[in-house]
Amino acid sequence: MTELKDHPLSGSGEANMPRYLGETVKSIASESYGWHSHGWGQLISAASGSMYVGTPDLVLLLSPAMVLWIPPDVEHWMRYGPDNEMRYVDVRRDEAGKIGADCRIIAMTPLLGALMSETVPRKGSGRADGHKAALHDLLRHELAAAPDVPLSITLPRDSRIRRFAESALDDPGVIDSVETWLADAPASRKTVERLFTAETGMPPSRWLRHARLFHAISRLSAGEKVSSVAFDMGYASSSAFSYMFRQSLGRSPSDFCS
Repeated sequence: MTELKDHPLSGSGEANMPRYLGETVKSIASESYGWHSHGWGQLISAASGSMYVGTPDLVLLLSPAMVLWIPPDVEHWMRYGPDNEMRYVDVRRDEAGKIGADCRIIAMTPLLGALMSETVPRKGSGRADGHKAALHDLLRHELAAAPDVPLSITLPRDSRIRRFAESALDDPGVIDSVETWLADAPASRKTVERLFTAETGMPPSRWLRHARLFHAISRLSAGEKVSSVAFDMGYASSSAFSYMFRQSLGRSPSDFCS
């Protein structure tokens, strides 16, 4: 990913830059970027693999089945999963205001993917300025029309439970029950239940189920088979896992496979 100080949208000549500027980046598994923000918007999609993106209140999961929108000036961190190839489209501030002021996870479509790919600079493309402007207009309209995907989870702020939430996101597979997960919490089970519900909108059991779904999607995006992920998550069959998946997200596990 282009360093912020070298970015063409970070200087005084931003108005002369294209509204959308794309690049493709091959990342190292577990590579991460700490808290940062930038003065332009950013669309992120995955050609392969997955990535976690955190904002002060949410953790969002990105896979090839979706596009993430990050508006200008939003503080965020990023952590890559295995076998990543990410596509970034940086969006000029004046154009970003037309896309929206909130982070979104948007369902990927073939047209949306093709339009994002066309923002990567290529020598000798032969397209006139009017042609490029029409493609950029169409990209904005396609983003506005695309449905959102419910793949974010709220992190609690209270220090008594935040570390448990972070550990579950790191590796929910080692947690065999809510009881063992919260056994060392410095508060009663009733207090922990109350804190989780108040700060995340979910009781611990439901929050942990969502964390496990995130982990499953990350593995599916890395190329693992649905059956392998289902059995590792404790399901007796792929069909039972797929049913739970559709009930939770409205989509099947295969939608997230690379």
